[in-house]
Parts: sequence; structure tokens; C-alpha cells
Amino acid sequence: MSEKPANVMGPTLSRRGFIKAGGILVVGFSFVGPELLRGDTAKPTTFKNSLDPTLASSWIEIHPDNSVLIRTGKSDFGQGSTFTAYRQIVAEELSVPFEAITTVVSGHTDLTPDGSGAFDFLGHGTPNIRKAAAYTYQALLDVASEKLGVPKGKLSVKDGVVSGGGKSISYGDLVKNQQLKLTIPVKGDLTSIFGLTIEGNPPMKPVSEYTVIGKSFKNSIISTKVAAKETWATDVRLPEMLHARVVHPKTLGSTLVSAGSVDKTKFPNSRVIVKGNLVGVVAPTEWEAIQAADQVAAGTKWSEWKGLPGNAKLYQHLREEADWTSAPIEKSKESKGDVGPVLSSAHKRHAATYQLSYMKHAPIGPTMAVADVKSDGTVHIYVHNQNPQALRGEIATMLGTTPDHVIVHSYPGPGHYGRSNGGNSGAEDEAVLLSQAVGKPVRVQWTRADDMQWSTQAAAAFSDVQVAIDEKGKMAAYQIDHYMPAMQDDRPVGAVLAGLPSMSAPDVHSGGVTSTVNGIEDPWVYAPVPNVTERGHGTFQVGQKASPLAVGLRDHSMRTPGQFQQNYPRELAISEAAALAGADAIQFRIDHASEERAIGVLKAVRDSSGWDPRPSPRPDAVSTGATPVRGRGVSLMLRSGTYWACVCQIAVTPSTGAIVVEKYTIAVDPGIVVNPMQLKRNVEGGAVMGIGHALFEEVMFDESGITTEDWNSYPIPTMADIPEIKVVLLHNPKVGAYGGGSEAANALAAPAIAAALHDATGKIMRKLPMKPAYVQAVLKT
Repeated sequence: MSEKPANVMGPTLSRRGFIKAGGILVVGFSFVGPELLRGDTAKPTTFKNSLDPTLASSWIEIHPDNSVLIRTGKSDFGQGSTFTAYRQIVAEELSVPFEAITTVVSGHTDLTPDGSGAFDFLGHGTPNIRKAAAYTYQALLDVASEKLGVPKGKLSVKDGVVSGGGKSISYGDLVKNQQLKLTIPVKGDLTSIFGLTIEGNPPMKPVSEYTVIGKSFKNSIISTKVAAKETWATDVRLPEMLHARVVHPKTLGSTLVSAGSVDKTKFPNSRVIVKGNLVGVVAPTEWEAIQAADQVAAGTKWSEWKGLPGNAKLYQHLREEADWTSAPIEKSKESKGDVGPVLSSAHKRHAATYQLSYMKHAPIGPTMAVADVKSDGTVHIYVHNQNPQALRGEIATMLGTTPDHVIVHSYPGPGHYGRSNGGNSGAEDEAVLLSQAVGKPVRVQWTRADDMQWSTQAAAAFSDVQVAIDEKGKMAAYQIDHYMPAMQDDRPVGAVLAGLPSMSAPDVHSGGVTSTVNGIEDPWVYAPVPNVTERGHGTFQVGQKASPLAVGLRDHSMRTPGQFQQNYPRELAISEAAALAGADAIQFRIDHASEERAIGVLKAVRDSSGWDPRPSPRPDAVSTGATPVRGRGVSLMLRSGTYWACVCQIAVTPSTGAIVVEKYTIAVDPGIVVNPMQLKRNVEGGAVMGIGHALFEEVMFDESGITTEDWNSYPIPTMADIPEIKVVLLHNPKVGAYGGGSEAANALAAPAIAAALHDATGKIMRKLPMKPAYVQAVLKT
């Protein structure tokens, strides 16, 4: 059969007879790499052990029985989007039942096409998988038109059956004896943090015709996890696999003087591996590896190092000693007017500084990985990782090879909350180096102390805010200066310790998310304010330049990255400005907002929480005594196309400083709600995490390193800390797109709880977390 080309909204479609019976519709994409972007027509480089993006890197398969398989590089980390929203989106665009999407392949670098991390799953309304489905639908209509002899515009599809002109045919029958290769433009770098992106604008199904999106479908992986049918990363075992522990340096700047040895009479099968400042111990069993590593650690000598300010002096260090001049100052596009004169002549003026401590991603399970470096140089990694393709690139860089030789196999595991979205969480590269040294598969398991002390953390920050209030009680000017060290250090720590190649540490010239430049991440939502200045100031990671290892306090993006550090001071300052103006905090926000959706979530959270409209603090506010006093606070955020508002109602006991969140109400307008049940679950999880950020979580460190080492020194919320949570979902189909629904929920609690504390006591706390001792100190001032 001769090839017959067709055009589908720009992409090229070709059809060939399928030699074998029972064909499968396979949709693949062309790759627009740097060469094509420069106008070079040479074929871009493709990787072995990958789905070829220039030929048949399948995203979607339609089988003869009308079942559908989809592939995505985005690993599931508890959000459930790959198993619910993605299935719904594809089902909607293909006009098939949700149940027809029977198989979801995600994460594995040799089985998925696009890479990118476990974030922004919905892609501001057009994730890759949606465009892939839309292109596929158009291709199916073309084939059906030819098969049925009916013009494409006269065809309709329901439940995977194409009808027109009194005839019909199922997708399954349509693809029998057919193979389609649909070439669609794709750009990007497969092993970068953002992976590949499908280009073009295929027709999407109108929102008015949705039959699948907007309904609640269960997350299919939950039942298999509960029934113990899933293989978790920690369960992976390979033939001849060895177990390992890494003896990390004494401090964040210590170099190796001498490695301890193994007592062969006690541990005859253990072996010490040393590579630069990386010391590992391998053994046939995990228990022997643990015991032998303890012995080696006791005999290992490290240099001393003190180059950190200690958490007690962190703010002073950032304010007085950090370099805020090397990185250019970023100014928001919403900045306008002339703030200075208005502030200096203000009827009333609010000026304050807000501080955030370092916080850990703190996965419930410490990081681990299994690596198998083959004799031919091929590397297999078995892991739970947010960005397997980026990890693949980092391991290739470390080993001085190409990504062709690295295959990452993805398995379920604990949440990482952004820690591995740049490609590694800590153990992967160490496992690879130890496997390479011994010539066998090696499983590296970090301890809880390793995970707390050698992983990255969310960056500390502080912000200076000034607000001018005019005679009418309105904001006449707003100015904020955000100060934060670089927030994305994606260097594999094992490679750094071993002295092997890796990406550069965050620097002014790094570019993108790894730069020291502090961009404005928190969209301004109070448009009527006439004079606004928002500036971001960036610097190097604390201790990075002083450490002989170039390590220091390595930062990494965490759920709602950057925006958390910027929204907390803004929203708490807005609540304080409302109090200064003698206005109700919610009405004050409504009066300064113009976007209908922002006003909508504020009204929804006001009505649903039973908010008592009045200024703060409450008339009977007290800051002393052993009797709990109550207050309420509010916060507002726009993130990834979604508007959020939150009300926290708290009780605080002044004599102890203990805060209890009694009720948490949150309103969410993502535009189109894809799966109400799953969105509600994500919001609830984020709410609980946010309470931990607000009340408990703080990384403690001294002059040499992190002293936090377990859940006692880094507490997170327990079941007893979980309040009544009410989630209000505002389905807003006229928006025409679905926004993000997982991030943001964790960032809203902190400013709302701090405002509630002020409402209850009349005292304001401008530092996170709001631990009892810190609260007591504020209440006594």
C-alpha cells in the first residue's frame, strides 16, 4: 500500500498497511531540538533506550478491543493525576469512556516519551497528554472518513465509536490492519527539569461537550497499594544485590582524612569503598551493612569545619553578611506608579519584616535507590523519583557518558514535595558509584539522620514590607523586597562528595531555576492599588562558598516554591494593613481586588467558614492567662491559573504559647474541576502540610551542619493536630481551562494562622514557624 500523507493542524500524518493482524494505533512525535530551533535541518540526536521522539515514541495506543494505553514521563507522587485526571483528559478528547483507559505507563525513562517532573501536571490546561489525545482524535477522524466514505465534518464519536452517513465503526476496528505514525512538533530537552513540550494547537473538545471531566473517579493505584499488589521502590531486589550504607562527612565542609576499616572477623563479607570524600560500606545483607558502617564511621577521620551562622543567627547573617549585590534585582511586571512619595506622606503606614526558617521536604520514608552498573557501561537505576529523565542526564554527566547508557525504572514511594523534581533525592548517584566499584547491583538506604542532615531544604527568606493607607482606609501604596538564597541546587550530593562532574552550584549565571536571581513568584492580585513595587533579591546558598565541599546549606524548591516565601509576608502584611485601616480583613481584600475569581473565592471562604465580619484584633483580645483565646485569619493566592482563599480559626493558650488550628476552610477556583474527589484530597493533604509549616517545621543547624536528625527534632503534624477541614470547590467552566490543584494549599495556612493569632491576642508574630516558645516570647512583649 502506498503511503498517503495528510495534514492534521500542522503535524504530518502518514498511514501504512499493517502487516500483522490486529493492529495498534501508535502516535509518535517529531523532536524539535536546538538544531531545528536554529534553523539547522539536520536530524537531532536521539537517545538509545528511549522512545524515539522522531519516529514512534508512543504516547497513546488504541487496541483492537477499544482499550487505550497512555504514557507520561510524569511520575505519580500521591497527587493521583496520572491515574485520574490524565485518564479523564484523554478519555474526553478521544470521546471514549474513562474505563477504556486501562493502562497508564509513567516515569520509566525507556517507556515514556516526555520527561519533566512531578509538578504542574495539568500544564495550565494543556498538558502534553491532552494535546497528544487531541491530535490522535483528528487522525482517527481522518482514517474513519476514508474508511466510511463520509466527510470528516459529518462524523461524530461516542464511546469510541465513529458514526456518520448511517454507518459506524469502533476505534478498535478502525485500527485493525492499520498503523499510523503522526508526526507532531515537540521542543525542549528530554533530560532537563521541564522535559519535552508538544507544540501546535490541535482542536480541543469544547467544555460544553464534556462528559468525563468534572466527575469523580477513583484513583486506581490506591486499591493496588492497599492490597500490596504494587512493587514499591524499597521492595526492589536484584540477583546478587548488595546492601550499602554511606558514611557522610562529619560536617557540611569536612574533607576525608582517613577512612575507617572493617573488622573482617566480625564482618567478613563487608567492603569499604572510598571515592574522594565519599565513603561507602557494602555487604551481602542490610544488617551487616548497618553494623559494618557504624564501625567504619567510628574509625573515619574528617577535617573540622565551621562556616555556618547557626540557626539562631540566621536572620542576622542574611541581613548583614549575605551578598545581595551580585545577582540582579528582579522587579515584578505588576510594579507601577511612584511608591516612595506616597509612603513618606501616608496618612497611616505599616512597615515590618517577615522571616521564614529553613524547612525540610521530610519524606516519610528516607531516600533509597538500587543501581546496577553493567559491564558494558549500561546503568539501571530502580527508584522513586520525581524526574527520572533529569536523573538520567545527571548520572550520565557524573559518569562521563551519555544518557543512552542510563535507564531509570520508576516505582511508588513516599512523597518528595519537590525534593527530586530536578532529578535526584540523594541516594541514586551514591548507589551508582558503589555498584560501579563492586560490579554488582547495590541498594543504598539512607537513615533518617542522613535524610535530615544531607538532603536539601526549602530556602529560608525574609521580606521587608511597607504599606500606605490613605484617609479613606484604602491602600495607596505597597512595597515589598523579598530576600532569599538560591532555591534550586540539583547537584547529586554523591557526585559532589566524590569530586566527579555535575552541574554547577547555583550562581548568578546559572540561568533558569538554578540561578541565584530571586524572581517574583507571587502574582499580584490587588490590581486597584495605584502604586506598587515588588522586588526580588537573590544570593548564594548559605555556607556554599565557605565549604571546601562547596556544599553548605543546599536549598531546593519545595511545594509552592518561591511563592510560599513571598505570599506569606504579603498576605500577613495585608491583614495587618486591614487592621491599621480599621477594616475587616476579607472585605479589605475584596475592596482591593478586581478579578472576579479572586473575589469569588474570598466570598466563598467567608460564607463557608462562618466568618464574623469585623476589624482585628477582636474586642476582647488578650495575650495573657491560661485560658485559650480564639481568633480567625484569612489569606489569598493565585497559582498556576487557580485562585485560592483560606480561613483558619485557631485557639491559643497565652501561658504556653501553644496554637491549635480548630477549623480550616479553603475555597478553590481552578476553572474547570477535572475530578472533584481527587482535587479535594489534594487540597486536604496540602492543608495539613501547611499547618506543619506554620506551627512546627524548622531546620536546626549549628556552625558545622544540620543538627535536626529525626521526627523529635523536626516534628510534623500528627493526627491530633488535624483540624476540621472544609474544602469548597468552585467549578468555573467559563474559564475554559483547568488550573493546578495541589500546590498552594500548603502555603495558605501560615499567613492565615498568624493573622488569627493577632486577632485573638492583639500581638503579631512575623516569623515562621510559630512554635510555642516563639509565640510566648511575642506575647510577653
